[in-house]
Amino acid sequence: MNELVITNYNGKRISAVYNDGRMTNISVIPPKTGFEIGNIYVGRVDNIVKNINAAFVNISDSCSCYLDLNSDDKPLFVKRQSDKKVCIGDEIIVQLVKESIKTKAPVVTTSFSLAGRFVSLVKNGSGAQVSKKITNKQMKQHLKELLSEFSGDDYCIIARTNSVHATDEQIIKEAKELGEKYRTICDYAVHSSKYTVIHKELPAYLIQLRDTSNFLYDRIVTDIPEVYDEIDDYLKCFPTVNESGEETQVLFTDDPNRLNILYKIDKNMDGALRRVINLKSGASIIIDQTEALTAIDVNTSKAISGKRATEQTFFEINCEAAKEIAYQLKLRNISGIIVIDFINQHDENLREQLLDHFKNEFKNDSIQTELVDITKLGLVEVTRKKVHKCIAEQLKS
Repeated sequence: MNELVITNYNGKRISAVYNDGRMTNISVIPPKTGFEIGNIYVGRVDNIVKNINAAFVNISDSCSCYLDLNSDDKPLFVKRQSDKKVCIGDEIIVQLVKESIKTKAPVVTTSFSLAGRFVSLVKNGSGAQVSKKITNKQMKQHLKELLSEFSGDDYCIIARTNSVHATDEQIIKEAKELGEKYRTICDYAVHSSKYTVIHKELPAYLIQLRDTSNFLYDRIVTDIPEVYDEIDDYLKCFPTVNESGEETQVLFTDDPNRLNILYKIDKNMDGALRRVINLKSGASIIIDQTEALTAIDVNTSKAISGKRATEQTFFEINCEAAKEIAYQLKLRNISGIIVIDFINQHDENLREQLLDHFKNEFKNDSIQTELVDITKLGLVEVTRKKVHKCIAEQLKS
């Protein structure tokens, strides 16, 4: 049973994914401030930093965002000071793609995109492309041919992973709609004043429905009336089904404590913030998040108490820890550089098996996660793409 639960926790609105009763992902739904990821704005270039070839673009009087100028992207100008390059005082169309994380400013791009359920449109691209997650060669070729006529001179159309579950008619209809929306945005933007919001992204919980697999949720449960109404309306337009072919259910309860009791919200949130996690074997992992990286230590603890420690024992503990670490990275949305100190394995064959096992655990993570290397000191380096703040930071902000 795969479920999406949307409720309130300590004054914040949260969404949690449960797989067979276990919470596997948690995020705080930010209040609407006008600075949501995916929104498109008329931004004003406030500063150019030549040594890093970047600009800072204001999307309001109080919000300055980082824009990388190293790419070959061609901005859509509303007002410009020069015909040659981006200058201070220019007004350009930008899309917010990353929220501020710790001391880093929010990030914007001039290659804005529009996402549908089956396809997406990206400015400054060309032709038809297919998601890398679609590996079937025949399907990839079919989707490219299907979408080839719908890309424009200054944008490309990309078949998303969900397109494998759609009919050709659904894909074509959405590609046409996104093309029309793109042209409307461009026409409207060039006549707009600075800081105008040209396009508003869907609420976070609807993005979860749009962007996930067609067969992800058996049911969605909430105790927030407006969330129930929005999801119910969305699924009437874009119905989803589970693996049994049954439509996803949307359920509402008006008891504010019911979901906490049924889904153990308080207990699960406490577990998602705990520094020390005890494993079934008696071993434990310790998670320490710093400004620069996340350090994770694997300890035998009680796992070898009264036993003879062998390479095989250490391997089994490490594999158990690897599975839990991959789970915790996804649950807590830990990103950036992650360094793991597994129990030392002298057997090179077992060490390679451990790394293969660890890599395999990342396959269920929708966010790009890569096992980089193992250092001379035996530390395993992992990177996970930064998209949102970790759950601890989300709850603080």
